[in-house]
Amino acid sequence: MWSDNAQKPRFFGAYAHSLDPKGRITLPARYRTCFSDRCFLTPSQFGDPCIVIWTPEDYEAFTGQISPSSWDDPSTRLRLRSWLRGTFEVEIDKSGRMPIPQPLRQVASLVRDVSVQGALERIELWDPTVWESYASTSGEAGESP
Repeated sequence: MWSDNAQKPRFFGAYAHSLDPKGRITLPARYRTCFSDRCFLTPSQFGDPCIVIWTPEDYEAFTGQISPSSWDDPSTRLRLRSWLRGTFEVEIDKSGRMPIPQPLRQVASLVRDVSVQGALERIELWDPTVWESYASTSGEAGESP
């Protein structure tokens, strides 16, 4: 993780983690410095089978870009409602652990193993098997942008 003049955090890299018996994940140490005591967890805004971790600032900035006129279109309104109702604000404890709510674990097929992946301004949580399948079918495995 690096940041440009202490502005927006940038996350990169992939880390193998596991859910603990209470359904919590521990953020990698290098990501923790960008979070205080909370974050937002959402389904992927793109519909991918993963969970997205947002800093409060980036979540507010992203949702602040949703135009009021977006609610006029029925299909966009349904997509927004579905995404927003899947959003959870969670606390991060002093050890960097955060609970992953059961509805989100289901969305991402998380049972035990978790691939924690930096995705520039956000972090994604993937089931490693789902990620491998997704990456191989979408052509993302091992490719540079």
